[in-house]
Amino acid sequence: MHLEMGETRKLAGRYRLLNPLGAGSVRLAFDESGHRDVAVRELRVPAELRDSALHRARRAMVLRHASIVRVLDVVVDDGSPWLVMEFVSGASLEQAVRSRAPLPVMQAARVGVGVLSALTAAHAAAFVHGHVDPGNVLLTTTGRAVLTGFGLPSRSTWPSGDLWSLGATLHFAIEGRPPGQAPAEGPDPLRSLIRAMVHPAGPPPVEVVRETLERLALDQPLDRLVESLGPLPPAEVAAIGVAVLDRLQRTPGTHGGVQPGHVLIDGNGRATLLPSLRSGTPPAYTAPEGVRSRAADLWSLGATLFTAVEGTPPAPGAPLGRAGPLAPILFRLLSGNPADRPSPEELRRELKALVRRRNN
Repeated sequence: MHLEMGETRKLAGRYRLLNPLGAGSVRLAFDESGHRDVAVRELRVPAELRDSALHRARRAMVLRHASIVRVLDVVVDDGSPWLVMEFVSGASLEQAVRSRAPLPVMQAARVGVGVLSALTAAHAAAFVHGHVDPGNVLLTTTGRAVLTGFGLPSRSTWPSGDLWSLGATLHFAIEGRPPGQAPAEGPDPLRSLIRAMVHPAGPPPVEVVRETLERLALDQPLDRLVESLGPLPPAEVAAIGVAVLDRLQRTPGTHGGVQPGHVLIDGNGRATLLPSLRSGTPPAYTAPEGVRSRAADLWSLGATLFTAVEGTPPAPGAPLGRAGPLAPILFRLLSGNPADRPSPEELRRELKALVRRRNN
């Protein structure tokens, strides 16, 4: 028997059905044995798939994580299987975006951190969600993002499918639409990450996704910082250069994506270069030789530092009016001849000398 909107009944003699939640596929209920509100959802599956659906739903009951909406019980009432879930006060991501507006990047990144942590815990338990979408991401009244929908029959059996769906969900969060055949363009790191996550070649490693989201949830991209504060002091820019250079030295091979939008600055002014994604580099930050190499990464670093200290990207004949003692270093980094650029060791010494000068 299917649930009708006007019914007042109890499931399994325990869960009294109340009003619909959201679009109506989930209903509020009161657990008369546990004396608490719960959410319930009927599993509408063909009879031949009922046993496997019940098995999967019961497996979901073991999942425990702060960002997972728990499956508390699985009952069969009048021949129909039902999920009984933890009740979470809040609205779905889909409702929030459609009723208000797309989320700011930092808030969307925080949503991604919560959902990814839930998926990581589920995947570690050999459980694929299979239904990650804006309707199954709940934004609580305290601002957390939690993932519901565990226990539903899965549309996917691979963890990579969940990561693709997370990318599509984040696309909806910041654009108000699914990615479709044309994901949103833009050089900012969240859109770059989303394009990489929904790319046909498959998502980046989960560690890259996690680091990028965690940084974007807390830190500000260098280009936004310069846009809001104006050009930064040369010694401060030199310290950013040291941090980015250290990351480049720890990166196997070449990075290929050094630009101000991929350099994040935390509340203490410390800089971090995000991992490279399949996003390309804007022309203003692409070395003139047009090939990926460590020397090209150094040119891109020079162009990034130029933007930080001057307020605009480098261009032919652009003066260095604000760079001061940083100017000779930038001239060498931005040389059209890769052989004329400083080695990483030379560059680190020169940048650190400028940082020490500020601290003395």
